Amino acid sequence: MNETVDHKTERKNDSSRILDSIHPKKVIVAGPGTGKSFLFQEAIKRKKKDGKKNFLAITFIGKLCDELADDLAGLAQTMTLHGFARDFLLNKCPKGWEYYPRMYNLIKDDLAIKGISDFEIGDKNYEDRTKHYKAVGDDDVVYYSVEICKKDPNKIPAYDLILIDEFQDFNEKEAELIDLLASKNEILIVGDDDQALYEFKGSFSKFIRSKYDKSNTDFESHTLKYCSRCTPVIIDAFHSVVSFYKTKGLLNNRIDDKKYICYTPDKSDDGLLNPKILLVENIVPGAVPMKIRSELFSISHEQKIKSVLVIGEGRTCKKTLETIARRLREFGFKDVKNSNNHHKAFAFDQGIIAGYKILNKGENDIFAWRIIIDKMSDQKKKKVISDNYDNVEDFINAIPKKFKDAHTKTANTLKGILSKTESSRKQIASSSIEKLQKEIVIEEKEKRNILIDQLIEDNIHVPRPLANMDITVCSILGSKGLGADVVFLVGFDQGKLPMRKDAEDSEVYQLLVALTRAKKRIYLFNTTGKQISSFSESMKNFIEKI
Repeated sequence: MNETVDHKTERKNDSSRILDSIHPKKVIVAGPGTGKSFLFQEAIKRKKKDGKKNFLAITFIGKLCDELADDLAGLAQTMTLHGFARDFLLNKCPKGWEYYPRMYNLIKDDLAIKGISDFEIGDKNYEDRTKHYKAVGDDDVVYYSVEICKKDPNKIPAYDLILIDEFQDFNEKEAELIDLLASKNEILIVGDDDQALYEFKGSFSKFIRSKYDKSNTDFESHTLKYCSRCTPVIIDAFHSVVSFYKTKGLLNNRIDDKKYICYTPDKSDDGLLNPKILLVENIVPGAVPMKIRSELFSISHEQKIKSVLVIGEGRTCKKTLETIARRLREFGFKDVKNSNNHHKAFAFDQGIIAGYKILNKGENDIFAWRIIIDKMSDQKKKKVISDNYDNVEDFINAIPKKFKDAHTKTANTLKGILSKTESSRKQIASSSIEKLQKEIVIEEKEKRNILIDQLIEDNIHVPRPLANMDITVCSILGSKGLGADVVFLVGFDQGKLPMRKDAEDSEVYQLLVALTRAKKRIYLFNTTGKQISSFSESMKNFIEKI
């Protein structure tokens, strides 16, 4: 009992030290379930009491942004860093400039037509095409925002407090933009180098490590170490994995002074009911959905289960995850979300849709038609671009009239659809699908997905309340920021996780993220004919085979 009281006091003290500090720049290492959302809320509430009201919260990807916005419940303007940079940049641009996510690829195609393959964002060739089309995109908005702020620091936006989440996943240019914001604003940065999963996209956990380092006097360092999400066995396995791979020479640059402690005083039964990590050996891939169903049925008789995560290594388990999601729906689970499957009632080519929308505005026709002519054959497209590389009027005139008329008609059709209410759009989708398919191409695979969604109806394979469980099927990468009562990790095989004989830092971090998604119980599924993942050795004292 005393230990619980001490933990409660220490947990409160950890937050109080951060909130009471008057240092304008703070960096906090916060592990899974350690209360960063509560910290953000309290930091804003304190500022509000002082009459402050202008707050900005930034995170890494859209899904995490939505969750952060829910957590902050309107207390702060909540955006992804790219969303912030896009809005900042477009506010500085003259009227008529556009945002097009695939701008980098479009410019790359143009430069290739002119025989230019050696370029980078911001060089003369790239910048000339940016100005030519008056458009920016996903890959360059941060770069241009940084350049504006560096050239004129007076243009750095001012806030009463800026909150940064998931800082370990930002790349060098993104981290530079955050540093520029910190030069003018009070800032609170939160991250965890154990959850750095985006190095393949250029992110570097070294940025949070350097800010947290005691030698960095610009930032005050703190740690949130009390985990209120996971059961004791998960936390113990977490530390066992870290210790195991440290002795093997991995995780050398990891921030080490963060010993996470399980603090779940109101959920003590969860630890007793789920004392081990469960390993299912030698399971046939097709049997995985049935095993998930039977285990959930069994668990639901002894403890309350609301949420489920089914995850796997993204590259090697993509097909398996898609099949699992489909089969779980067919079994009768009603709320199955598969982040690897984004088809909708209308699965248009989002690139050409952007072109149609810009065309309907009538402010930047050259850019609209540049997007739309991607529907031409490569040979015709290259000729139109090459012959009229810098001449706006000649470029548009060079596009065949029949092509322009057909796509102008489609753009007008889309404009009519988008002007209607959502319910009216759905009615159009169901009654006029054949007519619209003639005007806008829907891929055959997407058509099949639409039919599948229409054909799957409620059935009696899964009884209530089991059928109403919230189930998310996604990659480990896609599970960032999520938590669920029960987690099923599929593809726990050597050759998948890890992919090679010796694990890499990034794969260890994937395992740590996977483990700490679980609030109550986690299953590891080893595929028949595959060797069990060598990761099992690092937490063998906490695994039970079933």
